[in-house]
Amino acid sequence: MKIIQSCWSCNHRDFLKFKAGWIAPEYHLMSWALSCLQLKRYYGVVLYSDCVSAHMLIDELGLPYDKVECNLDYLNSYHPHLWALPKIYTYSKQEEPFLHIDGDVYIWEPFKELLLNSSLITQNMEVATKCYEEIFLDIERNLKYFPQAILKERVAGQKIYGYNAGIFGGSDIDFFRRYTYESFKFINKNIYYFSKIAVSDFNVFFEQYLFYCLAKQENKNVKVLFSEIIKDNQYKGFGDFIDTPYLKKYLHLIGTYKRSQQICNQLADRLREDYPEYYYRIISLFKKNKVPLLRDYYHYTSSNTEKKLIERHKQLKSNFSHDLLEKYDNAKEIDKLNKSSNFIIDAKVNDEHIYNYYEFNKPIEIFVQGKFMTLSKDYLYGRDLNVVQNYLYIFADKETTFEKKIIADNIVEVIERKLNTIKKPGTNKNYIRNEFDGYCPMECKVALIPECDQKGYSIACIDDLSLLILGLLKKPMTIKCLLGLIATSFDMKELKTCLPEFEQLIFGRIKQGLLNKLIKVVF
Repeated sequence: MKIIQSCWSCNHRDFLKFKAGWIAPEYHLMSWALSCLQLKRYYGVVLYSDCVSAHMLIDELGLPYDKVECNLDYLNSYHPHLWALPKIYTYSKQEEPFLHIDGDVYIWEPFKELLLNSSLITQNMEVATKCYEEIFLDIERNLKYFPQAILKERVAGQKIYGYNAGIFGGSDIDFFRRYTYESFKFINKNIYYFSKIAVSDFNVFFEQYLFYCLAKQENKNVKVLFSEIIKDNQYKGFGDFIDTPYLKKYLHLIGTYKRSQQICNQLADRLREDYPEYYYRIISLFKKNKVPLLRDYYHYTSSNTEKKLIERHKQLKSNFSHDLLEKYDNAKEIDKLNKSSNFIIDAKVNDEHIYNYYEFNKPIEIFVQGKFMTLSKDYLYGRDLNVVQNYLYIFADKETTFEKKIIADNIVEVIERKLNTIKKPGTNKNYIRNEFDGYCPMECKVALIPECDQKGYSIACIDDLSLLILGLLKKPMTIKCLLGLIATSFDMKELKTCLPEFEQLIFGRIKQGLLNKLIKVVF
């Protein structure tokens, strides 16, 4: 089985400024690096690319592809939002059994031979929600040509199904020739009508929906990696880097995952943990070319070359201890770089809510320009370098999890007050926008976590249960002991009937606490 990937620059000339649907360009490159490097653990991999992407992925990053076919410049006359087009073109060029794997897919074990020996292979079947149904209705109103296989489905009044193309391939090369021919025909006959639609929304229909309709029309058997039929907006758990490799062996950062700061942080942490040379190569590229990083953990150091960054990584990784913090706190002079103001107000508010917003941010400014500015950047970065390993230490071995000790990190500050700041669009509720995944409800308390990035802090919304856990963890204790103490706050009769659910609830809070750096491991 030939394993392939494809990367088209979508007519962008500078990859360091090309987001490609991600929250920031650096995560786009980190995704390509991790995807390729994980595939290379099990397979030889061929890359299909244009000149711009080949220069970045091969010449600059040095990703270890076995072969590069630089043929996607052929697509440069097409609309740049047709991001699935290079995949269609790449499928069309295959003459032997193949499996195409997206650059936002990561594996921690080889695929089963039963899957690889199938005639048609995809990730899973998905069904459209009302949102996608409405999108396709708009496309139907504005485009003039549709393949017969799709028309047959629409006339029959069938729901819109598709096959997710995270992985796509098989041994039925003749089917792929017909499919890719129909896909290009679908695109080319509608080019002059693209101004009437959101072109990016069209991709899923000329790739995934058309594949489903044509396979159904020809009565083809499609082998899927996951048997569950998933609604197009309900992909859960496909971005849980922290659970790899002991629980999750396959991840796919679909859609909104790419715009989640928390998920992107986990992606970066995993690349830094497993392949530090590639991680710092990406960081040094941005620093060398003076292109801003969304979260710049290296703004305070002049050692921005790949070599220097890796040396610092190794030193802090191997010698990290609480002494770094204590020595710095007792120092007579604070580094000038640490004294610079990092406080940034990053939410957009209207006049009605400006007062409340600034009232909320007053304590943030106090901590960021006060206590947080005295913390050692080396300590904070060393803490970050150990997040992945600490998490695995607690949860990778279920047999020992209950005996592991944890403690609340005392450098974190919790603001206990109601928030009354911004109205979430489309609702009548007041929200404070947080930097991770959108909005926190106004009743939510927030934890301020000191960071060594250019802003100096991050925010995590916490509920009453999380606050209880942090209060109990003022001193080190085993997870077993913590569960026992929390259990006293619940009805014991009810608890006996749902003990697994209770444990899962508390484990979820502990996991989030570790990820958000509210909780530390005690060795």
